[in-house]
Amino acid sequence: MIPGKETTAADRNDAAWRNARGLRPHLLRAGRMRSIVYAILAALLSTSPLPAEAQDKPLEIGVLALGPRNLPTWHCGQGVPRLAAAEPRHETMPFYALGLLDGLEKLKYVENRADNVGKPGRRFVMDLRMGTPKEVRGFAQELVRKPVDVIFAVATAAVRIAQEETRDHPIPILFPGISDPVGDGFVQSLARPGGFITGVSHQLVQGSGKRVELFREMVPNLRRLITIRMAGYPVSEKSMLEIRAAADRLSIEVMDWIVANRTELQAALAKVRSETADGIMITPDSFVISNMDLVLETSLAQRVPVFGLQDFMADWGALAAYGPSAFQAGSRVAGYVDKISKGAKPGDLPVEPVDPTFVVNLKAATCLGVNLPLSVLQQADRVIR
Repeated sequence: MIPGKETTAADRNDAAWRNARGLRPHLLRAGRMRSIVYAILAALLSTSPLPAEAQDKPLEIGVLALGPRNLPTWHCGQGVPRLAAAEPRHETMPFYALGLLDGLEKLKYVENRADNVGKPGRRFVMDLRMGTPKEVRGFAQELVRKPVDVIFAVATAAVRIAQEETRDHPIPILFPGISDPVGDGFVQSLARPGGFITGVSHQLVQGSGKRVELFREMVPNLRRLITIRMAGYPVSEKSMLEIRAAADRLSIEVMDWIVANRTELQAALAKVRSETADGIMITPDSFVISNMDLVLETSLAQRVPVFGLQDFMADWGALAAYGPSAFQAGSRVAGYVDKISKGAKPGDLPVEPVDPTFVVNLKAATCLGVNLPLSVLQQADRVIR
């Protein structure tokens, strides 16, 4: 205490604290200085912006799809043996999902993988789930429990399951290809979907008659046409109306085969011969599309051409395909993901149509013994050689 200076309560408390701790004044001053430095550093850190990767949690995208699909094995003609394989090759990722990845990359999104560390862009994680309808429902429930930020549902059946499983836990659902989203009850209108579902309309049903016309142009002697589908599937039933109307105009007999499972499909295809049928038309039926390997292998072995409705079918061995590109449709959905991640409401994003693509497979034509007119090749958007 300094002589002549009045001792305050604060001085007495400070002296008592020093005595109790056994600390000397110069140590106290050093301790106070460290406290000031720590406070300044904390303030600087709190006001400095963090890297985007540290600020943003990776966007989680759950993908629901039927499958995986078996990839067909090429065996051109009955005299050529099949390739020996212990297990069939499976489609590891649907073309829709591949397109989504491509679209996100173009929008500067970066998949959250170890090899992308340090790469600039908004991080995302894709959780791909493929299986039977029963398995897809279980997968949807798991995605809801996580929860993911967006569900990307491939095909009408997967969208329906996602819609049902998210009723109590709304999550944006995006579809890359639905023929009639209004009629199926997924959206209120194409311009203003409302709710939590939107995406791309591929109009597979609307192109059914056009496919018959192109098929006849490619195969002039087309007189007997096989269609294969499951009973009671609304999309394929609507498609059959257009197929039959076009076939009637062109004097083509339609043999409509109904199957319920893969075993029945195998049994039906065992009856396919070039003497009894001139072609097979794929309808927009999720079951048949999931078993394209059986249809295409039969086509190539028996030399009965198949006309598909999506571009990948031509890549796999169909003579041709007319309809939406699954890859392009998936890529288009990336724009919806981007807008929703920035705060847009799914119900405010209009459903966009995707234009059809005409793909011709010359390799398949050679195998099938089909000489394609130049006029057909000139119409094609892509020719596989």
